[in-house]
Amino acid sequence: MNRLLLRPFSASMTLAISAILAPILLVMCALFQPGWLLVVQDASGAVYRFITSTDLPPTYRAALRQWTSEPQFTLVFFTIIARVIIAMFATSFTIAVRPLLRRD
Repeated sequence: MNRLLLRPFSASMTLAISAILAPILLVMCALFQPGWLLVVQDASGAVYRFITSTDLPPTYRAALRQWTSEPQFTLVFFTIIARVIIAMFATSFTIAVRPLLRRD
C-alpha cells in the first residue's frame, strides 16, 4: 500500500522539480553557453515551423499557432534535460538507499 501512494507522489515531485530546474538551466545556458542556446533556439524554431506547417485543417493549425511558440519549445527542451538529470540522481539515490532499507 505504501508503494501505491508513493508512486504518484514521486511522479508529481519529478514534474515540480523539473518545472523549477528547467528555467534555471535555461538562464545558466544563456549566461555561460550563449552559442549553444542559439543552437537550441534555432532547433526549437525548426520544430515549431514543422509542426505549424503540417497538412492539418486550418482550424487545428490556427489553434497550434495560438497555443505554441518557439520559446515554449525551448523550455520543453530544457525540461526534458532537467527530467533526465533528476532521473539520474533519483536512480543513484535509490540504488544507494535500497540496501539500507532491506532488513533480513
